[in-house]
Amino acid sequence: MADDKNLDLTEGKVGIQIFRFIWPVLLSSLFQQFYSLTNQLIVGNYVSKTALSAVSACTTITMLFNYFFGGIGLGAGIVTSHTYGAKDRDRLKIAVETSLIISIFGGIILTLLSEMCIGLMMKMININDTLYPIAYDYLRVYLIGNIAVFMYNMGFYVLRSIGDSRHPLYYLIASSVLNMILGVIFVRRFHLDVVGTALATIISQFVVDILCYRLLAKNETLNLDIMHMRIDWDLTREIFRLGVPAGVQNTLIGLANVTVQAYTNLFSNEIIAGVGVAQRVSSYAQSPLHALTTVSTSFIGQNYGAKKYDRVQEGTRYCLRLSNIISITLSTLIFIFAKPLVQMFNKDPEIVKYGVEMVRFTVYSTIFIGWSHIYNGVCRGAGNVKLPMIIAIFSQVIVRYIYVTVAFSISTSIYHVYVGSSIGFVFAGIVASIYFNFSKWTKEHHLRP
Repeated sequence: MADDKNLDLTEGKVGIQIFRFIWPVLLSSLFQQFYSLTNQLIVGNYVSKTALSAVSACTTITMLFNYFFGGIGLGAGIVTSHTYGAKDRDRLKIAVETSLIISIFGGIILTLLSEMCIGLMMKMININDTLYPIAYDYLRVYLIGNIAVFMYNMGFYVLRSIGDSRHPLYYLIASSVLNMILGVIFVRRFHLDVVGTALATIISQFVVDILCYRLLAKNETLNLDIMHMRIDWDLTREIFRLGVPAGVQNTLIGLANVTVQAYTNLFSNEIIAGVGVAQRVSSYAQSPLHALTTVSTSFIGQNYGAKKYDRVQEGTRYCLRLSNIISITLSTLIFIFAKPLVQMFNKDPEIVKYGVEMVRFTVYSTIFIGWSHIYNGVCRGAGNVKLPMIIAIFSQVIVRYIYVTVAFSISTSIYHVYVGSSIGFVFAGIVASIYFNFSKWTKEHHLRP
């Protein structure tokens, strides 16, 4: 059923197939992070230290509104990978059409909702009076692009679920380069400051939409007619059944991040900027692990749908080894080169001091979140989305919220932000590992021997 663009993950040597599938996803995740990274780089170097603090202060808001709908995209990917693995071409076509229709209407809802909630969210994260007008102008423009983000993320989930991980990479590279070029032009040439960087991001994201949907329309396996798509309500319910728990999980984690950001914003503008830069630097250790989640979900989804449980177990072990190798290597490199990486954004001594401090304090927690991503991705690929949600909410929401609330009631220290940013990752990895290796469900569903 696969054509030359789609990789059938149910055939061939497990390690080779995963490697062929994973490297474009890994690079894609790095370029996807490049959007926000580029904005902060341009603002920090070409606008002002205050503007960098403002953009850093509202980073959690720019991500929050995509969390829930990202879960819906994951649900669509699971449904698509199951039908692709089962070689059910007719159901596959309808599943993809349904997913794309959901992305269009969901994207419109997401954009309207985010624009209406800007003021409320800014109050929640305690943005001070100096940064408020800059952050508001940035968010007002940036969040218009939410519809584009949801649409191309849905397209990427669909493409990867049928084994095409290369085209999302190509499109993100092109879009990232365009974002950087337009950002510099809008800021340096037209003096649009933070609005210019937000506008550049929106334009580059819509370019990805056009390229992605054009490719799906031309895909020989799917045989879509973009102008005459139809929605299947049974598949819609299945997508939401699988996607809503992940969306709720992601949203609650995002709100936990908002809580941590709210306490961060109590400190000076230099500390706010330093923490924001540190989060961007550390994200490059986390991005490959998010990619491994996509890979493990797609690989397990196809092979679980094909009832090839030996490949499911071998693929899980392979992804876990990759996660450990990648996270340890990247964390060590980022720890060593933390100072020059932070200085890329701004060379103010206070920003550099706190940025480096946070990077080195938190970066190794990515090893634990890697375990969580792999085990949760495997469970989701097999159709279990509720248990990963419960584990993530407990470890990354409840534990984190309790810690920062109690810690800041005792003393106001920036180190509480550092611990609050990493403690959820550590708990998530430990709890997910215990569940996967000792639960009755994972054994009954042949995810482990």
